[in-house]
Amino acid sequence: MTDSTYQLPITQRLEPTTVAELAGLVQQAHDQEIAVYPLGGQTAIHYGLAAKNDGWGMSTTKLNNIVDFPVKDLTITVETGITMQTLNDALAKEGLMLPLDVPQQSHATLGGVISTNTNGARRFGFGTVRDYVIGIEAVNGKGQVFHGGGRVVKNVAGYDFCKLLTGSVGTLGIITQTTVKLKPLPEKSVTVVVGVEHADIAEACVAMLLESPTVPSAIELLYGNAWNELTGNFKDNLTLVVQLSGTAVETAWGQRRLIDDLKNQGAPGASVLSSETHFELWQQIQEFPAEERELTIQVKTVSSGAVPVIETCRALDPSCTIQSDAGNGVVTVGFDEIPDRGISGIVITELGPLATTYHGHVETLRCSNPENLTLGTMWGHLAAPEWLHNRIKEQFDPRGILNPGRFVYQ
Repeated sequence: MTDSTYQLPITQRLEPTTVAELAGLVQQAHDQEIAVYPLGGQTAIHYGLAAKNDGWGMSTTKLNNIVDFPVKDLTITVETGITMQTLNDALAKEGLMLPLDVPQQSHATLGGVISTNTNGARRFGFGTVRDYVIGIEAVNGKGQVFHGGGRVVKNVAGYDFCKLLTGSVGTLGIITQTTVKLKPLPEKSVTVVVGVEHADIAEACVAMLLESPTVPSAIELLYGNAWNELTGNFKDNLTLVVQLSGTAVETAWGQRRLIDDLKNQGAPGASVLSSETHFELWQQIQEFPAEERELTIQVKTVSSGAVPVIETCRALDPSCTIQSDAGNGVVTVGFDEIPDRGISGIVITELGPLATTYHGHVETLRCSNPENLTLGTMWGHLAAPEWLHNRIKEQFDPRGILNPGRFVYQ
């Protein structure tokens, strides 16, 4: 389903069926200085600042073909309007996967996933979008088609457009085709859960898991009533959730070892979820960032920053819901009501300095009223200076027609 909380100021929706057609339309928009808003499945249309100008909606959904799929090479080249569900179904038939846990997979497109740098819980064990994109084709703000990388894993020639375009929110180019690396599907995945009474125990458990020979695929810390039924933890504390993947023998050994190790860290009583509950819980974790609520923020730090951020958010609003990829220091927090301190009070005053302490930043994933967001409350502290962002933007989109006003460029 597309997001219903925000609508772009689109005067007409265009659905090109070829890259050449799309490039021609962008060139026309460039010549006439018409804003262009790239559209995929529109599941993350809320992500970013409010749009500045009326313009064209440029859909990639009809660019959805599989271009090349050399299974033995563990790569696939596709047009980026393909949905994640269609892509995953094609990969699963060959025993392969692209391990990105993307919400609303039946609508979300691969191009949108790359543009928003959407990853998910298994980033700890399998890596992020930037680790998988090895080739890319896009159309810049002048209507010119450009390429980066290639269809082989070790292709490193030229500028790294793959990493540059990942997370650029469609402001540097409209991504039309990509080549991604793949992983074999694991034979089995299991989930170990345990309630954690105190923050210091949670920190000790996460630190232990970072070095664990069980090699977790995902390390999650959860807080809030929304998780109680599936995790079985009805106390007002944190729940540690660990996913193990591998062969049946590996996961059987891993879950036994993990239960003992958690007990030694002060977290006794760990249990293994049934296969059905395992699937339901990870599905809920995957969809959590996309759920509609008043405010959802994400704090990206290092792993040691996860618990301090969680405890600060619990103090700000004990009724909030938290899902943290603790192994990577990524904490996503949902507020059903915006706290009294307001968005700026949370993002800039409370969490911004804390995130900086742990080498990270805060950004707003979704807000019921995006018109109230500012550069600071949307993106937090910018790691690179503003002039550098603007210089890059000028090279790719000199007239500023691509997604104007939505990202960090001014």
